[in-house]
Amino acid sequence: MIRLIALDLDGTLLDPAGQITDETKAAIAQARQAGIKVVLSTGRSVQEAADFSTQAGCDNLSVCLGGAVLSDNATGAHLRRWDIPADVSRKALELCLNRDIELMIFAGEQIVLDPFSQQSLSKTFPYPVFHNAAVVSEDPIAYLEEHDLPLTKIHGDWNRPAYPLEELSQLHGVELTSSNDHDFELVPAGVNKGRTLALLALLWGIPLDQCAAVGDSENDLAMLQAVGTPIAMGNGCEAVKAAACHIAPDNAHEGVAHAIRWAMEQP
Repeated sequence: MIRLIALDLDGTLLDPAGQITDETKAAIAQARQAGIKVVLSTGRSVQEAADFSTQAGCDNLSVCLGGAVLSDNATGAHLRRWDIPADVSRKALELCLNRDIELMIFAGEQIVLDPFSQQSLSKTFPYPVFHNAAVVSEDPIAYLEEHDLPLTKIHGDWNRPAYPLEELSQLHGVELTSSNDHDFELVPAGVNKGRTLALLALLWGIPLDQCAAVGDSENDLAMLQAVGTPIAMGNGCEAVKAAACHIAPDNAHEGVAHAIRWAMEQP
């Protein structure tokens, strides 16, 4: 019997227009009425997770920043957070900045953007909750040091030939992953959605074999491998589909609504 369902956001809960459909909201409500916890597990910020969780009608806890944060949507509190080692943070930022890469720098409870990224993201990432929470700094490294902020995650996009992936992979205490076929994410070593979802389930006293997870991308693999009922989206990458026990329709055809209702039918 499924008691908890974790949903990825981009490419999963959100349709191609970046919206949560009425059918998906209805399926989430149906699951919660049946006593099943439904949570978000996303690479996005705490602020965005709280906003989308409220829109979707999910429960109050979320896995954010690819597993680097377990947050309370009602208060914005970080119940648990893992940061990139301090001695690596500056080097990681030096490698990523000034390359015309669209960067999201997640620093503890803050989002920091350099001017190039702010200008680019204003066109490519139309989510007001993100932009309202972000701080723009001419020198993000100096900003983090001045405000004594940790580096929690770096997300890079837009200019793939400029990505310093080889150099980043050689840093200790970090791992590289991705949420689609054109970005990269740098997170603390050992951090992933599966580990943090396991902590969330433990807090609620729910065994992982009574959990389901739905995802589409490489950074969803650990989450799918952690639960008893892994479900891939029809638009998911091949590795995710290979790890799943069921493949739902894609996110343009109510895949999440299907996945939730299918999971509810499992013994």
